Amino acid sequence: MTTTDVATASAASAAPSAAVRIRSLRRSYGDVTALDGVDLDFAAGTFTAVMGPSGSGKSTLLQCAAGLDRPTSGTVAVDGTDLAGLSERRLTLLRRERIGFVFQAFNLLPSLTAAQNVALPLRLAGRHPSRAAVRQALARVGLAERAGHRPTQLSGGQQQRVALARALITRPAVLFGDEPTGALDTTTSREVLALLRELVDREGQTTVMVTHDPVAAAHADRVVFLVDGRLHGELAGASAERVAAYMAGLERSAGAEAGAEAEPEARAGAGAAGRGVGGERAAC
Repeated sequence: MTTTDVATASAASAAPSAAVRIRSLRRSYGDVTALDGVDLDFAAGTFTAVMGPSGSGKSTLLQCAAGLDRPTSGTVAVDGTDLAGLSERRLTLLRRERIGFVFQAFNLLPSLTAAQNVALPLRLAGRHPSRAAVRQALARVGLAERAGHRPTQLSGGQQQRVALARALITRPAVLFGDEPTGALDTTTSREVLALLRELVDREGQTTVMVTHDPVAAAHADRVVFLVDGRLHGELAGASAERVAAYMAGLERSAGAEAGAEAEPEARAGAGAAGRGVGGERAAC
């Protein structure tokens, strides 16, 4: 082995492995293409935010990466497992054991306590979580003392923390968040984002979050941008101001393209209207 080979092998071993690997990912709904050939890796132990204009495909990307939706073509591998080769039953098991998901709506069952909501994924999997495991999951999000409270007895931020503990109790390889702070006020949102950041830094929790908020995205190690179902660059270690400026540029470009496409149609429509008026006058 040459010196170059040794250096290359050493660099490869030092580089973080991909917790999620996406290749040539396409997802179409009828004539609408939501994802158009996406290649993307989410490295283990990192925090990635996914952003883009409305309709860019970011939520579809998250759903395909988390095994909630099957792509039209391409591959998704989570923790080394190719999702395409799994039956619905095995895919369900993988989601329960290796994937955590936090939604904008907390999706807590109001009749259950915080501890019971956290234990629910394990019970659905036929397992009997110990009280210690549930309390530890709540402790990870700073809510050990709220185990016996029902959702109506908790603030919005506390409810989202319970939802986060529920997602973390299985020790997932990847935690996905779909606008996890979208329903929270500014102060509470920052508390939850700080917790997500701490989980990555302290425990190496791989986290992927879709957001429209530059402040939220600035908590991530990198921000990946989508436009019309395709990757459109990324920023690493960017401030909220830099993320906002990048997004503003994307939205201006999208608006300009939409205007350019609409202009010929508008001229054609005006011409047709003019011919209609002329025809009516000729008939008079």
